[in-house]
Amino acid sequence: LSDIAAMGWTPKRVLVTLGIPKKISVSFLDRLYTGFNSICNLFKVELVGGDTVSSPKCFFINVSIIGEVNPGRVFTRRGARPGDLIFVTGTLGDSSLGLQLLSKKKRGAFSKDHKFLIGRHLDPTPRVLEARILARSRINITSMIDISDGLAQDLSHICKASKVGARIQEDRLPRSAEFSRTCNRNQIDPFPFLLNGGEDYELLFTLPPDGVKNLKRQFLKAKALVTQIGEIALKPKKVLLEKSDGRNEFLPESAGFNHF
Repeated sequence: LSDIAAMGWTPKRVLVTLGIPKKISVSFLDRLYTGFNSICNLFKVELVGGDTVSSPKCFFINVSIIGEVNPGRVFTRRGARPGDLIFVTGTLGDSSLGLQLLSKKKRGAFSKDHKFLIGRHLDPTPRVLEARILARSRINITSMIDISDGLAQDLSHICKASKVGARIQEDRLPRSAEFSRTCNRNQIDPFPFLLNGGEDYELLFTLPPDGVKNLKRQFLKAKALVTQIGEIALKPKKVLLEKSDGRNEFLPESAGFNHF
């Protein structure tokens, strides 16, 4: 769903293929499809079919989503231009901090803030609504991607595809109150999570300055959070972090999740 949203598409149908070994119970499959149906109902997506086969050893699952889009409103990583402003939906770092908390504590020992962060990891929200706002508007979205591998790495993907650079401001990076309280109380450095933590599934996109007023009006009307975090620059393929203490540093492309 997040990949579909990141290109401005509206998800419509889903196909599920399962490979089921003998050790998998029917009750597990019932719970699995209860989850599928819940998400499909939430985002008005129809589960139309797929395939089910036996598997000698491993359980596997393959999900394909079909969407619809206005041909003139397809968003890609390529198209950002120097002077464009960089925006992100929602807040950053919640999921990766939630994963760290989950890996270090036993279940049942979590505070309210910790449960929120863990929930953001286990049950992320694809930004389908926000993508629909952008696709239906007249705002000139020049590039877009979802943040699945970390802000620094995914912004680098936009820079590389668009042959541009980027500057982002450390103190503009949006964070939830639960994230900030947890970092402060436990003396945790927030920036590795904000910059490199993946699986937030927020939308990262660029647009010219003359579209900002319309963007903010649309998101305010929908009661959705969007934050400007920086600007596209000339220096190709480099992401510069402007730190709150006045220092600058280039962020490594390899930061964040590596698929291979």
